[in-house]
Amino acid sequence: MIAWLTPRLGVRVCTDAPADLDHAVPLLRLQRIGGGDDGFRVDLAVVDIDAFAATRAQAVDLAARTRDALLGNLPGAIAPMAAAVFTAASTVSAPAWRAWENPAVTRIGATYAIRLHRHP
Repeated sequence: MIAWLTPRLGVRVCTDAPADLDHAVPLLRLQRIGGGDDGFRVDLAVVDIDAFAATRAQAVDLAARTRDALLGNLPGAIAPMAAAVFTAASTVSAPAWRAWENPAVTRIGATYAIRLHRHP
């Protein structure tokens, strides 16, 4: 998903927030927080995505663009590194403000369910 999101949103997408986050925004932090699979072909990943920006308006905009991309364009996309195709995306928890320890950065987070099928 990182390789898919990065060119579509034009921001850095990572799995860990950098130490200099206040100088690295805007960016997305993506973390798998759960899900399940059938042990063979289907994987359901529950993914937390945090949009970080210097202002609340910028973070809200980035979170909205991320949601639009996932729900509108992800299904059918191929993930070559995972040898999989994304088949569905849905919102588990809509974008909302989340606390962050640095007041110079605004965090808007959301949770999504992403379904993948192995692709030969």
